[in-house]
Amino acid sequence: MPVWLSKALFVVVVFLTNIIQAITGFAGTVLAMPFSIQLVGKPYAKPVLNAIALLVCIIVVVRNFKKIDWKCLLEIIVFMGIGMVAGFFLEKYLYSKWFLKIYGIIIVFIAIYYFFVDNPIKLPKPIGWVIMFLAGIIHMIFVSGGPLLIIAAKNKIKDKETFRATLSMVWVILNSSILVTDAVGGNFSLDQLWILLIMIPTVVISILIGKFALKKMSNNLFMKLTCVLLFISGFLVI
Repeated sequence: MPVWLSKALFVVVVFLTNIIQAITGFAGTVLAMPFSIQLVGKPYAKPVLNAIALLVCIIVVVRNFKKIDWKCLLEIIVFMGIGMVAGFFLEKYLYSKWFLKIYGIIIVFIAIYYFFVDNPIKLPKPIGWVIMFLAGIIHMIFVSGGPLLIIAAKNKIKDKETFRATLSMVWVILNSSILVTDAVGGNFSLDQLWILLIMIPTVVISILIGKFALKKMSNNLFMKLTCVLLFISGFLVI
């Protein structure tokens, strides 16, 4: 495949997956990564996807700042942050394809449960904190802690706009730290910066489409969509 075509398809993939990111506040990067790796390779795709996801989340947060559940956000950042620190020290023991596959299978079964059960069991607070902690470990090791975090967040936030705004703020904080690491580590080439500039107009369009779609959804449909995305995320991890 010609280089120009692979990069053009990369832009299209990012545009489509960012519509999902704009609607739900998660899953954009998880869905885009497998296709992007095939098109342009992981070293090229990862910094670009992170930067674009950060931009989408910043815009969502700015437009929906009053919808953020700050108490829930603080809990997530504290327990997920502790988990990320733990993940830094545990990486050499837990970094395994088999460990990731087991994680993906668990996510798939949980997504199926939440999709078909209208009144799922409400998790006790300590269990939610443990899930956030584990999400931090997974995110530090595999950059895939989102699915576990969604399970904890679904248990605490029922309103679709609050869910979206709060999750977007989480990724603003986490993705900003990754962006700084990429920048300091010299992971951006001039070509990647050009691609980012080209993608900015598509980000604006994806957010507008996402906002329109969100308004048309009921809370129930929104939560069903998050379950479907959870299932896909878990399946891609497997």
